[in-house]
Amino acid sequence: MIIFLTLLYVGLLFALIKLGVIKLTLFWKLSPLLWMLLLLIVLFIPMQWGAPSGAARVYQGVVEIIPNVSGEVIEISTNPHVPMAAGDPIFKIDPAPFKYAVDAKKAALAEAEQAVPQLKEALLAAEAGVKEAEAARDQAQQEYERYATANKSKTQPFSELDVENRRLRFVASASAVDRAEATKRQALLAYESEIDGVNTAVARLRSELDNAVYNLEQTVVRAPSDGFVVGLSLRVGQRVANIPLRSWVAFVNTGFVRLSVGISQRRLRYVKPGQEAEVVFNLYPGKTFKAKVENIVAITPSGQLQASGLVPAAPNAQQPAEPFGAILTLKAENLDKSKFYGGIVGTAAIYTDQVSATHIIRKVMMRMQAWMNYILP
Repeated sequence: MIIFLTLLYVGLLFALIKLGVIKLTLFWKLSPLLWMLLLLIVLFIPMQWGAPSGAARVYQGVVEIIPNVSGEVIEISTNPHVPMAAGDPIFKIDPAPFKYAVDAKKAALAEAEQAVPQLKEALLAAEAGVKEAEAARDQAQQEYERYATANKSKTQPFSELDVENRRLRFVASASAVDRAEATKRQALLAYESEIDGVNTAVARLRSELDNAVYNLEQTVVRAPSDGFVVGLSLRVGQRVANIPLRSWVAFVNTGFVRLSVGISQRRLRYVKPGQEAEVVFNLYPGKTFKAKVENIVAITPSGQLQASGLVPAAPNAQQPAEPFGAILTLKAENLDKSKFYGGIVGTAAIYTDQVSATHIIRKVMMRMQAWMNYILP
């Protein structure tokens, strides 16, 4: 841009000399150099922080599709690069094993639900058993006391063995009552074992059935959002697993698009969210797109400290100062964002609140760059 403005100045100077307005003196001979120095000091050096620019790139979110269940692929429902809506099927896993599991859980749940009335009947039977045991104990006690009381008389109508036998029967019947009460308590605990008013066995099997139904539904792997599949190497008959160490399909989320521009650390100090910006893309020569600063990524790759067993290396002067990323939002209302593919590059300029006179020069440079994209390789 300096050369272009200098050429304009030289052309104007040449015209003025030819018209005799000025005479070609040593000063005018050296004036182009002075003009270049003036432009550099007054405009182009302040423009580096007043209207900084940098390389821009469009990023799109890519989701690694990993199924939630393992099995054999029996159907592939899409083709690469074909637009898909959220929920459209991508591929299908053989559902037979999961259907069998659902049927088994349904049968077990039905059995458990039928067992709940049986538990109630078992409790009633245990309560009746307690009453029966108590009646037998009372009878044995009365008989023992009758034998023992009668033997205290002078006649002693019963032998000591008969009295001892009646006592042992009473002790045994008392133990039978304890066993019947323990059986009743067990039946009561089994019957009253509930969570949120539902029998625990029934609740557990309902949960297992829900999990089996969920696994059956997951045999159809669907698109997580609007987008398209890339790199589809999956084939029918291949076995897939829900292991996060390997993805089976790469899915491009067309709803997640980010435009980022790298701004040098020396030029970043006046950049703030909300400032106006302009972008030119190599893919769209001759066009300049309006944008706005959405956010500034307050870290660079070299600035992250990852957990490891190594001592971080101290910085040194030979390490390059990596630019910071500024996230831009395109402002065009009629802009078809689906045409902004992930990976397209260009140049972006941000117009800060400083040295506003330099904004005009930067805007001219951006439009020159946009037209130069027609002829640049």
